[in-house]
Amino acid sequence: MFAEQCRHLSPLFGLRILLSRLAIAAALAITLAGCQKNEKTNDPQLKPIQQMLDEQVPPGTTQAAVNAFLAARDYPSEPGAKKGTIVAKIRHIDTERLQPVTARVIFYFDDNDKLKDYELQRTMNEPIPQ
Repeated sequence: MFAEQCRHLSPLFGLRILLSRLAIAAALAITLAGCQKNEKTNDPQLKPIQQMLDEQVPPGTTQAAVNAFLAARDYPSEPGAKKGTIVAKIRHIDTERLQPVTARVIFYFDDNDKLKDYELQRTMNEPIPQ
């Protein structure tokens, strides 16, 4: 159908139209892919913790900055079993249910001590240390 409509036009003109449509479709696909968040959890009570981590310690944050972030908020942490990891417990109060929620978070760093990624999972709530 498109070829029939453009038969009277120069072949280059039809090719330009086709290429411009493909470029627009590709740009739209890239934009939509970039807008999707990297969801780490399906647990709605852990979503605020994920949001806080995504905002405060995004990928590329240094290991020292992640340690400082955890220490400033009194989140207990320790070196992970694997080199280049930190394991932390992050406690958050679910404001809807007024209950504490605790996540075990493993931070993964590259060879330059920059944050690559993290994973979080719900863990048992423990009493707040005095």
